Amino acid sequence: MISGHRDNANSFIKEADIAMYEVKAKGRDGVFMFNEEISNRVEEHLEIERLLHFALPNNEIMLHFQPQINRDGKVIGAEALARWHNPVLGDVSPEKFIPIAEQTGLIIEFGNFILETGFKTLREWRDAGINLEQLSINISMRQLTHHNFVLQVEDLLQRFLDDELCHKLMFEVTESIVAEDINRVISVMNRLKKSGIRFSMDDFGTGYSSLSYLNKLPLDEIKIDRSFVNLLEQNESDRAMVVTILNMANILKLNIVAEGVETAGQRDFLLNHDCQIFQGYFYSKPLPKEQFDTYYRS
Repeated sequence: MISGHRDNANSFIKEADIAMYEVKAKGRDGVFMFNEEISNRVEEHLEIERLLHFALPNNEIMLHFQPQINRDGKVIGAEALARWHNPVLGDVSPEKFIPIAEQTGLIIEFGNFILETGFKTLREWRDAGINLEQLSINISMRQLTHHNFVLQVEDLLQRFLDDELCHKLMFEVTESIVAEDINRVISVMNRLKKSGIRFSMDDFGTGYSSLSYLNKLPLDEIKIDRSFVNLLEQNESDRAMVVTILNMANILKLNIVAEGVETAGQRDFLLNHDCQIFQGYFYSKPLPKEQFDTYYRS
């Protein structure tokens, strides 16, 4: 439907093209009406993509750290999370800029920066008397399967960490790894494990995993996805799913982290079912390094 004051054929063809891709993204064989909402979304995507190229050179990317708490209420770890503040866009959600970084290949450069900053921080914390059991860092599939990834990591390990600190690293991967070349992924993980790095499967229960894959991958930990934790107090099927995951982790001798813990009720349920590590706003939001230092000491 053509309306309004625009009469540019190229614009209409572009909009029809965008609408077609919306239908394809939803599984094809459907109808999508192009509207201002999708137009604004596309424009925002393009603007984020344009400005993202300058984010690292302009020192706009930083790390925040969300505490991980054990059953006794002690801070035993942290997850490093990328944050982007742009002078034009303000604070941009990772849910928006990380997928664009993946699509454009910028995730390789970003990932190297996050690893280097995380490694430096872990060493600085140890030197300052902040002794964590683990520092979790998210690794994208594009990073993990990049031909130079293992060499990059080994170089950073030699420059910034000793053997003790290497064993505190937990690389988080998502269930989408099973859609990749699984044998290659396992090979990369095993090479990195020789340096002491451990692996966690993030967002467990939302993707492709099966028991056979879970048994093949050299994992040390799984994280229960926040979507299950959020519904613990209202949904019996999600409670059953979480109990099943906890029991399965126990059988496979994997540590388990519940992310997205926001209420005392969720915490109590997880405690009563032998969950070991907790992460979420009930304890703390992700914090800049200096605020994390204060939180740990308090």
